[in-house]
Amino acid sequence: MIKVISLALLGCVLSGCSTPRGGIDFSSAESRLSIAESVANPEARKHIQEARRQLESAKQACLASAESLDEAVKDKNEAISKAEYWKQKQRKALKELWVWRGAFIVAALFALKGPLLWLARKFIGIPW
Repeated sequence: MIKVISLALLGCVLSGCSTPRGGIDFSSAESRLSIAESVANPEARKHIQEARRQLESAKQACLASAESLDEAVKDKNEAISKAEYWKQKQRKALKELWVWRGAFIVAALFALKGPLLWLARKFIGIPW
């Protein structure tokens, strides 16, 4: 009977740690342990006390895991927002670079004379 209780408790704890942030309710496991302890013999009570210690360590592990998950999600969201900011900034700088580069190319094509540049101007679409 003790093995069944400890396996059921272990199953509740392990399945509860994978639930999303809603928090894990250990009260049902604690109440079942209290009920089992009230009707158990002295040898079984030792096992129930061990189950209580394991339940407490599982609670602490789940809390630590939830806190580290929250911190990791916060860091991830912050990194995504920073990456998006720098991506937009880079696109803006690249647009400005190409505007100035294009203006320089057009000015050079208008300013310089010669048969090769005349051909280049005709290829681009400048009529003279």
